[in-house]
Amino acid sequence: MEIQELVARGRILFSGASARLEVFKLINGKSSAKEIARKLGRSHSAILNDLLKMKDLELISPKTDRKGKPIRKADSIVYEKAPLIRHISISYFDDSTKIAVQKVKAKALGGKSKSGKLSSLQMPSETEILDICRGGEDQIREFKAAGVEVQKLTKEIAAFANTKLGGMILYGVEDDGTISGSDKRRQELDQQLQNSVRNAILPSLTIDIAEKDVLGHKIIVVRIPPWNRKDVYQYEGRVHIRLGTNVFVAKPEQTRKLHSGVPIV
Repeated sequence: MEIQELVARGRILFSGASARLEVFKLINGKSSAKEIARKLGRSHSAILNDLLKMKDLELISPKTDRKGKPIRKADSIVYEKAPLIRHISISYFDDSTKIAVQKVKAKALGGKSKSGKLSSLQMPSETEILDICRGGEDQIREFKAAGVEVQKLTKEIAAFANTKLGGMILYGVEDDGTISGSDKRRQELDQQLQNSVRNAILPSLTIDIAEKDVLGHKIIVVRIPPWNRKDVYQYEGRVHIRLGTNVFVAKPEQTRKLHSGVPIV
């Protein structure tokens, strides 16, 4: 099973259940259910119920001795976290309600800054990236697997630049949201992409590139600013726009709207 799937299961199980998450934090391959109950001031049966749910989702498993038999302590089975998630930060399992609110705010950036301009999408945190990958691509987010040609990334950037809210490319993420990791260091992709943007997109455009460590994988986030309602960006001499999750060459009437300062999307 992929680590991303286990984290997704955990976040569903712990969403709105902070007491259950506290139980998960204390699972260390040494403490029994009775000891965990005593530390948290909860009933033994309630702790056993939480442990069973975690076990069913394969987040934990009984710790075994050399003969493969479950270790028991104080008449309770001792559990340990699944190897894949044993050493990752507990922050990945934080209450997804808070994360969802942050995501909605980032997605609905119809709000304006003090200058009256649309605010740029916020650079997502590691846990927010998990939510984005689980939710899939949309109007303002694009996934690109490692190895995609820089020219294709540049065309996506040009289309996002003509979009009301701008956009974000997650390089090192498969189409289905699986986090596979980047094949380039941030500095390497930054240099290649900035050169490509400078040479292929007119007028000039500034993008923001950052590296994030998500579940042990390095991915690169490319952030494109929202359209300024003034410049109409061309990639290799043609205007491109993003509709949904696809990039198209703008039709004449769409190009006229952009030149009039009217956003397509």
